[in-house]
Amino acid sequence: MGSIHIDMAAIEKAKANGNGVEDKTKVESDYMPKPKFPMHLTFNDVCCYVPAHFEVPGMISTLKKALMPRGSKNKPDSKAAERQILHSITGVVNPGEVVAIMGPSGSGKTTFISLLAGRNHARHTGEILYNDQHKPTDKAFKRQLGYVTQEDSMYEGLTVFETLYYTAVLRLPRAMTDKDKRERVSIILEVLGIAHVKDSIIGGFRVGRRGISGGEKKRVAIGQELLYNPSVILLDEPTSGLDSTTALNLIHTLHTLAQVGNRTIVTTIHQPSSRIYQMLDKLLLMGQGHLLFYGDASAATDYFATIGYTMPYGMNPADYFLDVASGWSGEAKEGSGHIQATDPQLKALLSAIERGPRGGAKQTSKADASSISVSLRKDSGKVAVGTERREPGASFSTQVFIIAIRSMKDRRFEKFSVDTIFTMSFVSLLCGFLWWQSAVPSNTRTTEGAMDVSGVLFFMITYLSFSLLFTSIFTFPNEKTMLMKERACGMYQVSAFFFGRTLADLPMDTALPLLVSSVIYVMVGLKQTVGAYLLTMSLVLIVCFTAASLGLFLGAWFLNLKRAQSMATVLMLTIMLTGGFFVRSTPSWMDWTKYISYIMYGWAALVKIHLRDALGRCEGENASEEGICDYGTLDLVPSDTYGGTEITILLAMLLGLRTLVYLALRYRAREK
Repeated sequence: MGSIHIDMAAIEKAKANGNGVEDKTKVESDYMPKPKFPMHLTFNDVCCYVPAHFEVPGMISTLKKALMPRGSKNKPDSKAAERQILHSITGVVNPGEVVAIMGPSGSGKTTFISLLAGRNHARHTGEILYNDQHKPTDKAFKRQLGYVTQEDSMYEGLTVFETLYYTAVLRLPRAMTDKDKRERVSIILEVLGIAHVKDSIIGGFRVGRRGISGGEKKRVAIGQELLYNPSVILLDEPTSGLDSTTALNLIHTLHTLAQVGNRTIVTTIHQPSSRIYQMLDKLLLMGQGHLLFYGDASAATDYFATIGYTMPYGMNPADYFLDVASGWSGEAKEGSGHIQATDPQLKALLSAIERGPRGGAKQTSKADASSISVSLRKDSGKVAVGTERREPGASFSTQVFIIAIRSMKDRRFEKFSVDTIFTMSFVSLLCGFLWWQSAVPSNTRTTEGAMDVSGVLFFMITYLSFSLLFTSIFTFPNEKTMLMKERACGMYQVSAFFFGRTLADLPMDTALPLLVSSVIYVMVGLKQTVGAYLLTMSLVLIVCFTAASLGLFLGAWFLNLKRAQSMATVLMLTIMLTGGFFVRSTPSWMDWTKYISYIMYGWAALVKIHLRDALGRCEGENASEEGICDYGTLDLVPSDTYGGTEITILLAMLLGLRTLVYLALRYRAREK
């Protein structure tokens, strides 16, 4: 895409001039990048179907489904009737136009625009084409289409600039220099009017900090799509939750982007103000999945008047059209004070449309589509997007590096929060005071003293590993929306995301366990040698990484916090109880469970490191046949003094769990 020249002097001059929208639009047209290929959108007889009955979630519904005889008519998985939610939607959108899809709730707006974006996999018929040749699902066309969902899915711990910059690095061609990408981000910040908050964090509930406003978040979401300069921008209710002034500024920005960049912009909008409605080029009105009107927004009032639906004087056209699309079939009754839906099935309105001039909205759209397709094919259809050499995006190593850096910055508020550090410090100091100098040689020569030391070793690895396990569970469920969104855009490979998140976890999952273990190590008075300390810290980290891998696997497999936490609780209790400290002799038919407990291997290795030399041989009921003290299910074998066998097994478990995490992530991250 090459470098971009920005006339910053012109920008500053426009800011200082302050003569209104025309000056701002003129300056934006001078420096805002233009799409390579203007795109016109054609949709013809688009119908969409969903199952008539959805499966009720829960265990009872699952049992009923399993117990029903095969081939039963009432069985949920048998071929059931479908419900049609879109009925023959037809029309065309030209470059440089802003088309608003309006309609009451449940009219099919989101379903339709998600079909235009290729993000809805429900069964549908009809034809959706860009420049008469590209379907929304074509991989070669993804870089020409930007889709902004209704929910603003962004990393809450990043600043506005970081959000756009990391998106630019991952999506823009690798041939562009870093300077060019930063210039592209600066362009977007200026165009969308969010340059003044570029150093503010996004903010949100997860990080527990307030950030930018809702309107600014929506502009950042639009900016992420504008970075790679798409020819088509689709937005799902961008004005929801915004005040009238903010919504007006946003629609004005979209209108400028369409006119200056010759882009095709389609947006759903629920209830626009009269000023917003006047800025729309075309209106697509839907009701109960039917196409009620499609054409110039300024001509909609006259059209409905010709079929018997005259708008009352002084009323907002958008409000009136929503009343009509909701089933209002006449004037309001005197003294009622409000309009009621007297025709919920829209039978009267659909009949009036069919009898109306030019055969109704459907036939009019078909005629417009056929005439416009011929004229636009000469200009925008000269070069096929599919035949263009696709410029490669970020390399694999760059993807891994950027994802790792982005994850560390996003999670810095969670991992190193005051609450987390205080909890870890308090627990480490509490353990230190409770087991103060209990591991000195004079104490460990007695059975009671050795049991105290084995207890603190068991608690240390259990607490640290379970803390990381339950923290890691939240990783992929919390990032599920972002992962699906970025994967649908083709920003990176799943393997790059996996390795990037793994690298991001290393410093965060290493610092706190080392801090807690070191404090406990010194205060308890464990073996005072450099080798024992380094071996202990390494063993604690391996156990913690193994536990974190188990948490990541559960989160990646379920992608649902409640299910993942429930399964983690079951596994946690199993691993802890079979670790050898609480239960000394398990039933013979359950004896195999202890071999899947990473805590057992970690505790056994720690006991061998710290109690083997200090204890020596003992007498009494705790002595084994060889005269070596036996604590619980641990046999301190002389040939394995420092736990090499246990460490090898733990490394194998760590590698196996990490492999399962990748496989689960690759399988579950697919588009459904």
